[in-house]
Amino acid sequence: MMEMTKNEKKCVRYLTQELSTAAKAIFEIELTLDHELKATFNNYKLIWDNYPESLKAYEAQKDLQLESQDIYRTQRSKRNVIYRVAYSLAACVILFITYGYFSHSDELSYKNQVTTSKGQRQAVYLPDSSLVILNASSEIQYNSDFNTKRRVYIKGEAYFDVTHNKEIPFVVHTEDLNITVLGTAFNVNTVLDNKSVSLERGKVNVLIKTSKNSLNLLPEEELIYNTKTSDVTKRNFNVTKTLAWKDNMLILDNLIFKDALYKINNFYGVSFKITDEEINQKMITGAFKEQDLEEFIHSIEFIADVEIKKVNHNEYLIIQNHED
Repeated sequence: MMEMTKNEKKCVRYLTQELSTAAKAIFEIELTLDHELKATFNNYKLIWDNYPESLKAYEAQKDLQLESQDIYRTQRSKRNVIYRVAYSLAACVILFITYGYFSHSDELSYKNQVTTSKGQRQAVYLPDSSLVILNASSEIQYNSDFNTKRRVYIKGEAYFDVTHNKEIPFVVHTEDLNITVLGTAFNVNTVLDNKSVSLERGKVNVLIKTSKNSLNLLPEEELIYNTKTSDVTKRNFNVTKTLAWKDNMLILDNLIFKDALYKINNFYGVSFKITDEEINQKMITGAFKEQDLEEFIHSIEFIADVEIKKVNHNEYLIIQNHED
């Protein structure tokens, strides 16, 4: 018979209403403080809510029959009933978790997490020595058993340089795509409606979750998947331009100012705003390598012939240049 942990026993006793009022109150407080206990409880609660009603009714009727018997025997029988249900629940939970592990929802179980804020880029070395560079406002998650199951989940944008291991494929999960590799370097961007996988070297297979279709990419090829239209495009791309961000370089390639603002704000971690429609439609082109914010502002004022005023902490307004 499988052994139950202390947390599992607490969860089962709570669900079967064996706890006293005071113990129940303490348990509910613990749920708000202990994330591991909360996760265990959620698993048991899910199974309990879907447990066959006929069996629940049987257990309830059995408890009623015991009321007229000796108190000691009643408590002992009730405890046995509880733990029979508990072991059934535990078995169901194991099956439930096993199913989830092999399904596309396994990203929900990841334990380790690294996130970046606006204006921040961070290098992360995974347990197998694979390098991940997170762009600003991005996130990566992975499990502690990574060396035997090389799976990660990302949001935002990340560059991967994956350590080769033909025995254990490396899988990147996103909300819409799964990317499977052995050893390679590529970029994944999930920020906008057009999700992209851009391969620098090696070979990857990209699975589109909604359609279950997949295709392979070769070096300097990228896949673009539009989540609104479900259109899929495979094309060549400019490696330097696409991967410039990981080398702390911001490239604005013939963009109207309005469309460039997201990249600028995310790169520098501030908020540039434009209220003038004429400036919104101005075309801007430039490469900004390791420039701090003040240097960038001076460069933009010169390139676009505008004036930039600080209106609040980390908030700037771009206006017409009124100098003669």
